[in-house]
Amino acid sequence: MRFTLYPIYWLADAVTGDEQFDLTQLPFRVIDGVTIETVAGRFREGTFDIHRESLGTKVIEKLEGVRHALVHRYDSQFTVEAGEFIAEHEHERRSNELVSQLAACLRLIRPMRQDALTIRGVIHEEDGSFDVTSFEIPPLHLIEVPDVQHLYQLRNQDCDDLKRYAAEFLRAMRGEYWKFRMAVQFHDLGHFQCLDWKARFLLWCSAIESIYTSHNREHQGSLVATSRIKWFLGETTPIYAPSDMPDWVRRPQFTVGQLVGDLYDMRNFEAHGDKIPDELFHEALRDGVNGPVKRPEVLSEVASFIIRTSLLKILRDGLLDHFADAGPAEAYFAAQNLTKSALRAARRAAQLPARPGAP
Repeated sequence: MRFTLYPIYWLADAVTGDEQFDLTQLPFRVIDGVTIETVAGRFREGTFDIHRESLGTKVIEKLEGVRHALVHRYDSQFTVEAGEFIAEHEHERRSNELVSQLAACLRLIRPMRQDALTIRGVIHEEDGSFDVTSFEIPPLHLIEVPDVQHLYQLRNQDCDDLKRYAAEFLRAMRGEYWKFRMAVQFHDLGHFQCLDWKARFLLWCSAIESIYTSHNREHQGSLVATSRIKWFLGETTPIYAPSDMPDWVRRPQFTVGQLVGDLYDMRNFEAHGDKIPDELFHEALRDGVNGPVKRPEVLSEVASFIIRTSLLKILRDGLLDHFADAGPAEAYFAAQNLTKSALRAARRAAQLPARPGAP
């Protein structure tokens, strides 16, 4: 028996204001063969020692410190499926893909810090211990999540949500649902972008564009994108939930309608190679755990919220077929008069003065 696991940063506790994670729920079944479980103490003693000299003590401490994870157990024996011979390496590839996709789904639900990445190995039958054969690590001290996500930890409701969305998410990622899949990919790339905040922001804006616009002129541009976002998510939908921040931090009351225009303004400065105005870097929009949070960071948080909320709504409301590619997406939004020409016409009509004597 072999395993592929993806570490979970931490479980919710009272320190961050979240409800204490109920450990009696573990192991928690997500889908057949995949659980969220406690892996602390499961690694064979010294399994990482061979890498200590090359990787350093800090990296090994992070690997040895993995306490909880998404775990897929699978049999790697040669099998025959539909007349095809499935070798060991193909079983491993499928397991890696499955765990990676479920981890991407969990990032939509609860994006958290990541000290270690995928770990693979063999499960010893005699004691159930994990013997590690390969692993991946993020560049330590470089990867960071947006300020509001610093204290995000896994909650019981996140486990329930992952189980709820998993089957449809996997169907989307394995099917011809390219607008959805591209948005997920851009979201993941932005989550792990560690060199420059501008790169993360543009990747996340690309995810938003994947969902809400297309290459057709009638279906692109800031007016189209912002109008569709406000319609799809609701203008008055709050950006920050009560559970996003600890009790001692004042939660801002920003809504989608208030900040989506600002998000696209900054996106356009970056995308078109213009200098971002200096005042944006001096203006604090909310309080954070470590002090005031400036506008660019808040707008990155807005981008993350829009992507994650939109993709989960697509799964939850059975809208996946509308986001397969440009054609169905254009038809879906056009049915709501959310094309460029219709929006411009509505704007002109709203600006016209009332006719004399009109009621």
